[in-house]
Amino acid sequence: MIRLDTDVLVIGGGVSGLLAAWQASRSGAMVRIAAHGSGASMWLQGLNVPLGHADPRDSAGALYEDIMREGQGLSDPTLARQTAETVAEAFHDLLALGVGFAQKDGKFVQRHAAGSTYPRCCYVPGIMWGPEARRVLRRHLAHTPNVTRHSLTIVDLLPTPEGECGAVGFEIRTHEPALIRARAVVLAAGGVGQLFAHSTYPRDIWGAAPAMAYRAGATLIDMELIQFEPLVVYHPASLRGFVVPTTLFGDGAVLRDAAGVRFLPEFRPVGEAGMSKEQLVVAMATVARDGRAEADGSVWLDATPVRREVLEGYPWLYPVLKKHGIDLAVQQLAVKPAAHTCMGGIKVDARRATGVPGLFAAGEASAGVHGAGRLAGGSATEIVVSGTLAGRSAAALARQVSEPPDWTTLERQAREVFELDAASDTSPGRTDAEDTAAKQVVDRLRELMSGAAGVWRDHVGLSEALVSVGRLATTAEARLAGRPRLGDPWLRVTDMLLVARLILAAVLQRTESRGAHQRTDYPARDPRWNRHIEWRLRSRTGDPVHDAQTREKVLA
Repeated sequence: MIRLDTDVLVIGGGVSGLLAAWQASRSGAMVRIAAHGSGASMWLQGLNVPLGHADPRDSAGALYEDIMREGQGLSDPTLARQTAETVAEAFHDLLALGVGFAQKDGKFVQRHAAGSTYPRCCYVPGIMWGPEARRVLRRHLAHTPNVTRHSLTIVDLLPTPEGECGAVGFEIRTHEPALIRARAVVLAAGGVGQLFAHSTYPRDIWGAAPAMAYRAGATLIDMELIQFEPLVVYHPASLRGFVVPTTLFGDGAVLRDAAGVRFLPEFRPVGEAGMSKEQLVVAMATVARDGRAEADGSVWLDATPVRREVLEGYPWLYPVLKKHGIDLAVQQLAVKPAAHTCMGGIKVDARRATGVPGLFAAGEASAGVHGAGRLAGGSATEIVVSGTLAGRSAAALARQVSEPPDWTTLERQAREVFELDAASDTSPGRTDAEDTAAKQVVDRLRELMSGAAGVWRDHVGLSEALVSVGRLATTAEARLAGRPRLGDPWLRVTDMLLVARLILAAVLQRTESRGAHQRTDYPARDPRWNRHIEWRLRSRTGDPVHDAQTREKVLA
């Protein structure tokens, strides 16, 4: 078994986690990064920064007001203001590291993203900024002596009564069990992931972060608030799931229904530019519900009014579409909303502490900034700010902790749940049939979530889906009788089922429509719901319960 010691453990290999590692290392902390993929950072297209270069009226205050407006009463004012006021500092840190955001005549080029009052979305020419930032950060961290990266999948957190927090997982290539003890942990492993059939999420995000944090005792909030990305390619099938930026609306693009009619002015007379993602999605879904979309629910993105040289300014978009037979300069593109971001997650404070001693959260794993609606480019804003703050906070805590968790305590905790004595891929119970059965459960789960917790939601569909997902959970728990090995595919399935049930239960509770949450049976916003729905582990009574011995997850 692998045993690793560190001051700060960062779980997640995306931009937020890497920034947390960089910030912690600058404070002198020994840092270990545990990651099994690149996460959603590879799809980050733009970053909202209130520089005022495109419009001098922009400011941190204006960004704060936009965040609060889009959050529709559910954004945490402290976190929102902190995010708006801190992002410029994080942006200049990225610049200093070598991330080359587009500039012209000594100013940064800023596009007008959905929901923003002013153009403030910065980008890297020739590539999405997320992959470039990740490449630059990984290069710097590779030459930082107090930082080590490990190819590990973390399966669970191991908080201790003394206040430190460890983790248990396995090495990806060998499947050898791994036990890590740390003075502080930053959980930056993404959001709800692959819970929906039509989704923009990469395969390495399946809801592990909220599931692990929940079992560790953290509070989850706003799990019902799933943002659907509006401009997601549906045809051609080879590009299904590819995200088209809403900044194209600021360049002159429009949406048309199946009859070729431009329909967004019916919902917002001033048109597409600056229209929030939530407004876009509701308009598109309404057109589809009214029978004005194509039979599959898609509508048409018409970018032919945009000058070709402007389209060519999206080199990661325009050429890719052309390779698949779509020339945006002369052709329209079939798009349809897809699950994109969970605006809920782990409740954090201004330090990005979770309330679980020793545990911090960053990126999409954390919640509180966006509320019921998120600005386009806003996820990147939160990612860089929360990663920066969580890394600094974790390093500060690590300096105060005299000793890391005791190995005996951590190993006892891990052995209560998992088999640690052999590599997981040698498990005699692990078969192709088991993998196939797990996949079938996941496929059914995604079908249920898309049907009940998609853009339109109602009591009947949600109640039926909650019962069905409960039955799937019973099946999954039966597969995990005893102590499973760490690489057992059913562990991932139970994480997904836990998070799905929390989402469905929260959607069912919020009897109103607000932002990304649309109930057809409760179509109006209700001021009585100007509050969060919280989920926190309680011992066998009250809210959803998790039994550490059997990993049983039930709704009480």
